[in-house]
Amino acid sequence: MPTANEQRLSARLRRLPGQLLLALVNGTAVLIIVAAVLVLVAAVRIDHLAANVAVTMTDAVLTRLDAEPQQFRAELRSFGDKVSQLTVALKTAATDGGPVLGRQITELGEQVAALRAGIEQLDGAKSRLIDETVAAFGQSVAAGVERWRQCPSLAGNEPS
Repeated sequence: MPTANEQRLSARLRRLPGQLLLALVNGTAVLIIVAAVLVLVAAVRIDHLAANVAVTMTDAVLTRLDAEPQQFRAELRSFGDKVSQLTVALKTAATDGGPVLGRQITELGEQVAALRAGIEQLDGAKSRLIDETVAAFGQSVAAGVERWRQCPSLAGNEPS
């Protein structure tokens, strides 16, 4: 006949697999929560990085084109205004005709040539911008991993 201590030990041993399974489920849940938090942090950092890269790359492109962003926008607005004026002049020229139309067409042609040159420079800079973006992203990820590796809560858990 088993003693009371043996019966208690036997009952505890029978509950052990269930408790182990519960501990594994709890550990897995904690790991899933930690992974979800890390994904959210990474998503925020990537979004912030993308915004920084977009601003930096836009400034870099305009700098390579030797144009200030405000100047570039002003030139585009001016171009739109010239096209509107030319449209009005064409409608007027259809009824009146005149030398004003030839001058406006010449000015518009010069602006179109300048815009085409800027677009060609932008197209040539595209591959360089992609390379710079990938490099900036890689450096950001490497810096994040390095900071994570040096985290004090992780540094104390390293095996000796």
